Amino acid sequence: MEPQLNENPLIKKWLRLKKSRNTKYDYSLRITKVLEHFNMTPEELVEMSPKEARELCLIYQNENRHLSNNTILGRQTAVASFMDHYDKPIKWKRNTKVKPRPDIKSHVFSNGDLSKMFEVGNTQDKCMLSLACSLGWEISSFVDFKKETLHRLLERQEETGEEFVYFREIREKTGEPRLAILNPLAIKWSRKWLKEAEHITFRERETIKETFDFKRRVSDIFDLTGKGILNRIKVLGRRAGIKTTGNLRFHNIRKWVMSGLSRSGLNEFQIKYVLGKSIPLSDGTYLQTLEQEVRERYPKAYEDYLNLETNVPRKAVTVLTGEIEQLKDENIALKQQLNGQRPEMLKLREELDELRSMLHKIVKQEN
Repeated sequence: MEPQLNENPLIKKWLRLKKSRNTKYDYSLRITKVLEHFNMTPEELVEMSPKEARELCLIYQNENRHLSNNTILGRQTAVASFMDHYDKPIKWKRNTKVKPRPDIKSHVFSNGDLSKMFEVGNTQDKCMLSLACSLGWEISSFVDFKKETLHRLLERQEETGEEFVYFREIREKTGEPRLAILNPLAIKWSRKWLKEAEHITFRERETIKETFDFKRRVSDIFDLTGKGILNRIKVLGRRAGIKTTGNLRFHNIRKWVMSGLSRSGLNEFQIKYVLGKSIPLSDGTYLQTLEQEVRERYPKAYEDYLNLETNVPRKAVTVLTGEIEQLKDENIALKQQLNGQRPEMLKLREELDELRSMLHKIVKQEN
């Protein structure tokens, strides 16, 4: 559901400055939760002094200990942003707010996990997973990726014969440019799915008005809502028999892409450019340099770490093969060492037998 306060003039004016639909949705939802807790209106909140608003946030924190630290911080941030917009910035005292905590409740995908999920999926699933692992986008942008755009990129690839398709895109959340990539696996299965989808009659949906909530928006590539895509990830995990260490989240595919790029040797700025994170740039010339660097390095990253069609990435196979060869060499050396010590062991055994014989004679004489 959309937050009910979106039509409030004060809320609308505040949210108008937020860049993306998702940020607007998140902030409006968070501040709604705080106001509902205290049975307040935005007008009553904006009349507070910064000190009173800070105390309100801390009371909310103390009365909602059952919520996670990150949830509480997100709602406090929304209130602070709202007050700051109306020239009443909140100054926080040291160690008064709860501290953010890393995500330890979601499953960290391995290459083996995603490969197994890819293997058990149908054409639609394979297209979805290969695209997600190729783009490395957040779920909201993934849902909004247009079928028309994908068609155009595939047509370009067919004309040029290029193995990887690179295209520039603006990330809605940050407004930052990013270099999006379609790798060979994503190209292959996107083409297969779009061809198969031509013969599928998708279900009729009620018209949904423009919504901030990505879970309710519909992907016209897959005919699934954002929530539907999240559910498919969970279903594939169960079918593949993944031994999960937490919740299966779409966002962790993005983290997996980031990890693969990092392990393959791309630097911080190159990875940020691919994922659409903020980069301090003096001019646009540097973007061209970054793009060239990514174009040079990404194919090797894909080959070594980001290809789902192999259970173990090639780089890992190479490392594992080297370790096996090393163990073989150590085993041979150990055998040679034991063989060299065999005469000494035989001599020791003879001496031991002599000592046993002497001990037996002594015991016999005493008896």
